[in-house]
Amino acid sequence: MPRQLTTRFIWLPTLWLLLITVLVNSTTPSAYAELNLELPDLNLPEIGTSTATISQDTALGLKIVRNYRKHLPVVEDPELNSWLQSIGRQLANKAPTHGKLYFLLVKNPEINAFATPGGVIVINTGLILHSDSESELAAVMAHEIAHITQNHIARRIADAKSNVLGTSAAILAGLAASSRSPDAASAIISTTIAAQQHNQLAFSREMEAEADRVGIRILNYSGFKASGMPGFIEKLDRLNDNPNAQLTKYLLSHPLSIERLSDTRSRAQRLGNRGRDDISFFYAREKIRGLMSTGLQAQTPSLPNQRITRYSQAIKLISRGKNNAALQLLEKKNNNAHLAETLATAQALNNTRQHQKAISLLQPLAIARPGEQAILVPLANALLATGKAQDAWNVLKAVVPSEQTSLNFFEIKQEAAKEMGYIADAYIASAERNIRMGESRLAISQLQQAIKLQTVSAQDISRLQSKLNRIQQQ
Repeated sequence: MPRQLTTRFIWLPTLWLLLITVLVNSTTPSAYAELNLELPDLNLPEIGTSTATISQDTALGLKIVRNYRKHLPVVEDPELNSWLQSIGRQLANKAPTHGKLYFLLVKNPEINAFATPGGVIVINTGLILHSDSESELAAVMAHEIAHITQNHIARRIADAKSNVLGTSAAILAGLAASSRSPDAASAIISTTIAAQQHNQLAFSREMEAEADRVGIRILNYSGFKASGMPGFIEKLDRLNDNPNAQLTKYLLSHPLSIERLSDTRSRAQRLGNRGRDDISFFYAREKIRGLMSTGLQAQTPSLPNQRITRYSQAIKLISRGKNNAALQLLEKKNNNAHLAETLATAQALNNTRQHQKAISLLQPLAIARPGEQAILVPLANALLATGKAQDAWNVLKAVVPSEQTSLNFFEIKQEAAKEMGYIADAYIASAERNIRMGESRLAISQLQQAIKLQTVSAQDISRLQSKLNRIQQQ
């Protein structure tokens, strides 16, 4: 009998189906009250039915991604946000047709990533810290994209209609339970997982194998190394034997058969190893390490060169408030500094109130890379600190925000608008931030309040009313 590779890491729609099943069959009204679930009325057809359109699925994803940004510790750092979105776009462009995909980075030490209904893909910081290359991370993301494009979640719900209330509201119930109270959701699952386990795991093997096959093609076509997928699966097996590894705790186990590993190995060999691993991965990983606890910092692996080693040390110093020491390390870089090194230097300069130096460092980059929020946010901060509110406003107002624009961007834009006396723009920036956190009622209230201000011009009232109408229509 082939050896079974068991691990607690979950490439999950499995969790979603179990959450929905248990919530529908086992949760009483009082239990819902204890979890304080807030379930919006989506008015969407059942997921998995022929009447569910891509636009409706996208609407569901929008609800979910906003709910996550409201309740989970989503990393809003513009630099890390832009980096993850860039990898996600590369993969999504080579994936089978699907609606909008959303990529979120969540500050969580557990080694996990999962996809939800509506095309939302969540990557834990713990997973990135345990990845050794960009291709390994991209392999996990490609696998999750495949779960979505192959309609795995919808198919599971449709096949389990006798046990699962296959509606968007039920899906969001599971989402709310896990985001608002992970421990409560885990307790609910444990009451029925034993009875469900055999059928669910057998079904999961089939889905996982299909996601591997589709995912490794997405990975390869996107220019990453196909070897990233079997490489990461092998790593999961090794980590399973490590008592210190923070593997997913939601489910007791997740089957990884030797056949699945062999299949991904053989497919990777046939596809070749022609892809590339961008060095930006190592800079991003070390910045993430600086966001995490000191316990995780001790796990720093060997780094590809001295510059990244110095950068890693500098980021840790900045996180501990030792900015001058960090600047001494960062000043040893070559003239052709990586963007991450420049941004870390600017952060340390701003932290030590050397704002003019930060401006001199960032302004040429802002011209060369227009619209790059990772550059514009620290630049605007430095400009505001030196009394150049007009310049700060000018660099921010030209940016067209997306749904996943960092919340930090709207915060600094609101501040710049206030400094300039642009009251309507300050209210709009705040409303934009709140919309992206699922606080549409608060956004509506803010805009209604702004419209009533006597200091707001007729032209600004028209802009405020237009924004208000769009929110209410959504």
